Amino acid sequence: MLFDDMRSLLARAGNIAIIGAKDKPGSPVDHVGRYLLNAGFNVQPVHPVRRQAWGIPTVHSITELPSIGFDPDIICLFRAPQYCAAHARETLTLPRLPMIFWMQEGIRCPEAGELMAAAGVKVVEDRCLETVHAALFDDVTETFSCTRCGKCCEGRGGIVVGPRDLPRLCAYFRLPAEEVLARYTENMGGKPVLKCGEDGFCMFFRAGKGCEIHPARPAVCRAWPFFRGNLVDRVSFDMAREDCPGIRREATHEAFAREGFRYLNDYHLRGRDIFHEGRALIVDESELPSGAKN
Repeated sequence: MLFDDMRSLLARAGNIAIIGAKDKPGSPVDHVGRYLLNAGFNVQPVHPVRRQAWGIPTVHSITELPSIGFDPDIICLFRAPQYCAAHARETLTLPRLPMIFWMQEGIRCPEAGELMAAAGVKVVEDRCLETVHAALFDDVTETFSCTRCGKCCEGRGGIVVGPRDLPRLCAYFRLPAEEVLARYTENMGGKPVLKCGEDGFCMFFRAGKGCEIHPARPAVCRAWPFFRGNLVDRVSFDMAREDCPGIRREATHEAFAREGFRYLNDYHLRGRDIFHEGRALIVDESELPSGAKN
């Protein structure tokens, strides 16, 4: 598959079902699962015996995914080759077929590949999804490079913990959702937000060190400075550029908005639920300055 084709598919994918999921420390599937969560994907673990992985309840088989309303864009298999054809047949029973049937590094199954390809599903064999994704996506843009100064970590109530953030935090702390919310969040405006310390900074920010939970940080943190206001309003952008040392001083608003919108899409950060997600993440392409639209 061509570089651009793979990048396009992974940018469009949001839901990944991991077959053979387990959060055993040091195992390849645990490492990949955590990476995908940290990259912003919605991950659904599938395992015939285990009850949960990364703080997320499992389902026992691919055929159970519709019952929980999970439509996978990618089926990612950590299974021995002799089982992959059966999983391909299970996949074909789904009401909406995935974009990619992905067999991890060391896994090849011609029969499974033929079944999926005949159904119009892209097939990847013997390649690590984490390695490919990391190679295709780079979070450094031409208009912004984070200096970890902490300015965006200051201020109570700004870091919303959305529904897509909670599984990542559960996996990071190895705690159930209710305990993560009780320990680390408070309710503001009907949404859970990360608590602040007495200094007014997020409780996980440490001066001179940065964020203590950087791999698991919420989408709002990942998105800065590509917030809705900065993307759609030139005055807000000018103020952010003046205050944030990571924004390139020579960056134009059009270039910033164009890169920022692509960044939000590539990393699955754009919000759509105004009741549960940060308003700063909810932006439509039609709102961008004319020179930033594709």
